[in-house]
Amino acid sequence: MATQTEQYLTLKDGRTLAYEEAGDKSSSLLIIFFHGVFGVGAAPIRESPVFLEKKVHHITPTLAGWGYSSPRPTSESYTTVLASDMTELIQHLHPNDPKLRIYVAGGSYGTIPAQMLYGASFDIFPLGRNIAGCLLAAPFSPFRYHKDYTRSMTMSNYLSVGPPSRWIPFNFLQRAAVFGLSQKFNTVEKAEVFLRQLLFSGPEEEQAAFARWRESGGIPEGAFERQMAKNMLKSIEKTWSGFIEVADVLHSDWGFCPNLLDEAHTKERPMLIAASKDDDLGPYMAEWLKENYRNSALKWVPGKHISTLYEMDNLWGELMKNESAMA
Repeated sequence: MATQTEQYLTLKDGRTLAYEEAGDKSSSLLIIFFHGVFGVGAAPIRESPVFLEKKVHHITPTLAGWGYSSPRPTSESYTTVLASDMTELIQHLHPNDPKLRIYVAGGSYGTIPAQMLYGASFDIFPLGRNIAGCLLAAPFSPFRYHKDYTRSMTMSNYLSVGPPSRWIPFNFLQRAAVFGLSQKFNTVEKAEVFLRQLLFSGPEEEQAAFARWRESGGIPEGAFERQMAKNMLKSIEKTWSGFIEVADVLHSDWGFCPNLLDEAHTKERPMLIAASKDDDLGPYMAEWLKENYRNSALKWVPGKHISTLYEMDNLWGELMKNESAMA
């Protein structure tokens, strides 16, 4: 099991960026993985054998407005702030590395910042030229361009991030949700019950996959769920600003249209999309991404929203099959 030690980088504008890291810090092969809603940037409780074989440096930043990372300045777009923050973090950890190769990845909501960096203009994210690939697990599509994004959405998702989130001003729905959710998981025990009901009560096939994944990494029964619950409370310990802006980020201009990305953003930069057809998001966002990103592949995983986690070793192995260790 990986040890978890959070670190803090003071950004040039005085904000704080929290992150954790694992693996070979001297490696020129860098993985950046972004967390989902109610998560923080935590080093994996179980490091992928692929990462160990490739000798990667694996960093997990906490997104602005979550956990101990400061909220972003709303005077700038989410994409611009993200690109600036990640540039500072990468330069802090890998200064002047001409061999640097970066893989950006995320799960669920974390697939949004992963896509933003993958498609970002090199003017705002010069290190984008070093991106070698992208992994999207249980992904969201950019609502600005995916006009049919509500297809197969559950009612709760429809209300929280769908059209109603645009019709009602001042993020009223999100702010109302804060009151209810703050009572629902204001202790680790309550958060763990919530997570078990939401993510770990899926079909038998998915539960069996989770058990195999846990046992292969030597993770004691209940330890992973408990850590997720602790991270959930930590994610909203200081502010709810990250949660309140989720719908705004989904509907915002990500800085590019996927099917219009030039060759410099797609050639020899494979994207692997992994999703479940039984996910509450439905299969259509993943299919839209496959249809609109050149050089992308779509892999269906049995189970529901969290099921891609148990296939991560295989997914990383597939995406990085031609990658050599770069220590």
